[in-house]
Amino acid sequence: MTTGIERLERLLTPRNAWTTLGVLAVCSILFGLALRNVRVDYDFEKFFPKSDPELDRYMEFRERFGYDNDFLMFGIEREQGVFERALLTRVDSLAAGLERLPLVMKVLSPTRMSEPIITPIGAFETPYLRFWNDSLIPLDSARIWNDPRVRDFFFTDDATAMLVVLNAEPGLSKAKCDSLLVGVRGVLADTGFPDARIVGRIVGQDHYINTMVMETLFFLSASILLLAVFLWSGFRSVHGVVVPIAVVGLAILWQIGFMTALGKPLGILTMLLPTILFVVGMSDVVHILECYLEEIRNGVPRIRAIAVTYYEVGLPTFLTALTSGIGFATLGTASIPPLQEFGLYTAIGVLVAFCLAFTLLPALLILTDPRKLLPATNATSPWDSRLPALFRWTIHNRRAILIGFAVISAMGIAGASRIHVNNYLLEDLPKNDPLKQGFVWFEERFGGVRPFEMEVRTADPAHSIWDLAVLQEMERVQNYLDTGYHVSGIVSPVTVMKSLNKAFNGGDRSFYRLPEDAAECARLAKRTKLLGRDLLGTIVSADGSSARISGRSVDEGGFIHKGKNAELERFVIAHTDPTLVRFDQTGMAYLIDRNNATLSTQMIRGMGLAILLTALIMLWFFRDWRMVLVALIPNLVPLVFIAGVMGLFGIDLKVSTAIIFTISFGIAEDDTIHMLAALRQHLWQGLSPAYALKRTYLRTGKAVTVTSLMLLSGFITLVFSDFASVFYMGVLITLTLGFAFVAELLLLPALVMLLMRRKR
Repeated sequence: MTTGIERLERLLTPRNAWTTLGVLAVCSILFGLALRNVRVDYDFEKFFPKSDPELDRYMEFRERFGYDNDFLMFGIEREQGVFERALLTRVDSLAAGLERLPLVMKVLSPTRMSEPIITPIGAFETPYLRFWNDSLIPLDSARIWNDPRVRDFFFTDDATAMLVVLNAEPGLSKAKCDSLLVGVRGVLADTGFPDARIVGRIVGQDHYINTMVMETLFFLSASILLLAVFLWSGFRSVHGVVVPIAVVGLAILWQIGFMTALGKPLGILTMLLPTILFVVGMSDVVHILECYLEEIRNGVPRIRAIAVTYYEVGLPTFLTALTSGIGFATLGTASIPPLQEFGLYTAIGVLVAFCLAFTLLPALLILTDPRKLLPATNATSPWDSRLPALFRWTIHNRRAILIGFAVISAMGIAGASRIHVNNYLLEDLPKNDPLKQGFVWFEERFGGVRPFEMEVRTADPAHSIWDLAVLQEMERVQNYLDTGYHVSGIVSPVTVMKSLNKAFNGGDRSFYRLPEDAAECARLAKRTKLLGRDLLGTIVSADGSSARISGRSVDEGGFIHKGKNAELERFVIAHTDPTLVRFDQTGMAYLIDRNNATLSTQMIRGMGLAILLTALIMLWFFRDWRMVLVALIPNLVPLVFIAGVMGLFGIDLKVSTAIIFTISFGIAEDDTIHMLAALRQHLWQGLSPAYALKRTYLRTGKAVTVTSLMLLSGFITLVFSDFASVFYMGVLITLTLGFAFVAELLLLPALVMLLMRRKR
């Protein structure tokens, strides 16, 4: 009767090997050609939760009033004060140069702004700053200091810094943003402000993408170098290093080529895909090579050794790829598109690596002299002597090990209760990053750059935003935003009406208030057309039924802003009339906070799904629920441990830290499956439970040790990232996998011994 091994032997021929290599070469060329069109993208808005109804509100709001993040803010500083003719002349030249650039809608600068004054004999435009006359600058600066609208928006309290704001066309593509940024930097250089501080989405996107490209190349190179070191340590031969790297490297080429062919750019999460695939895909290759070389050392012929290897480790390796793929794929349950894409394409990449391990690798083994894969020296592996001693110690201290891991789990649960869901707009950047330093400077000097947006809608179609009663309701909320929420640079219909009232009263500052009479308010409302539709259209809708209150605030983190938003909502409920007007907060920053607030629930659901599917696979494979517990517990305890570490050290839960649980579980489960599959195989061969466990520990444990160290070395390189999210992913995944490795060598044998005793 023909066995499975014999059927495999018939397929493992040099002719089939060359055919396989030819097909794989053609596919590789096609995917390689696709890499010519690879793109890198970082779009903040892709992190908005697509299933959130607030997103629909925001999109409608943006359609009416424009974008809230397509701006650039320029900070101009002078220690002796900014009210100096030479400086103001250059600032005016800067504003004029920026206005002439393509893709620019408008530029706001106090040097180019005028205040309307309407008198019985006509309307006049008085410049805020007549900077061309030394004698008028002190008078104008004093007038500005008595006008909080201009003073608070454009100047610092000590008058040593001022703002110029550029509003770009909405929804610019990456290419157009790059073109605009080149023009902006040219104007800054021409006007003598090459070192001016800049903040805004356009410059942030450029900085993020350039950094991502450099870091991706660094991480991949560092991972290859470190893995090469561990492969040499494990196999001690050049071919033992080159063959695994070639197999996994080809999987990365295919995966990135596939994404590019579909038109998918690389983002801040998918930029990690090459590094993750490289270290994860290496696990299967190492397990296969370890088993193959063990057969070769036992004198088994090459083709027979390949057949035996794939017959024994084929199903376990498939299960490890499947469980890892499931772990990544469950990230698709999140409502964030970048996270969904990261999970999907990483899961596909894991399966691609598995397929190449069972096509390219056997083809290479058929055509490669096995002696080239054997160690170049007769020196034994350091694990050959240490694993037996560790196994004996583990068996003798298994009760203490179980108690120790139970205590660690309890401490982890206690620490996890202290985790907060939190996020900051530029938290990814280090403190010494120029962009981050510029952001902090704007935060400290100008009351923040975090956009604040609130939509105002009349509850009754009979009322208009310009009705005095509606404006009074808005003024009440606006005053709270100023004093309670600490929003600066507020622009709203209230500020427009106050400015009109002042203008129609000869510019008298005492009239910078809402009219006292509803009829007077209605009369002024008809004059709002004097402001121009371009300006007014960004504040009030064409039909007058809705408006916006916008400003900026200091970024205190999503956790703090969640509390402030709750207080704002309570104030609105208690102090406004919902039958007259309704207030709803919206905007980019608000959506990001909401996204992170719901993230924990989504990640828990995804993690639970991954555990459930893995448990079902393990139950099918082992046919014993107790072995399912043995498979799951050593990989769940590290997750509890790392959650405790996060709570203890104050590491917040956000997109970058939430996904490490799912990723770590999917990766760590691989070695457990290999260990238990080998144990099952030895038991089926008739070995006693104790001897089967020992042989599994010494033989498979060596491969587990090598792959675990390679995984750790691959992820530890991420700690050198300039992005905080990538840094924390590197730290936390490394700690989790390191703890999981310890659990594999200590907790798993102890659980197996406990299970064996109970089965008897």
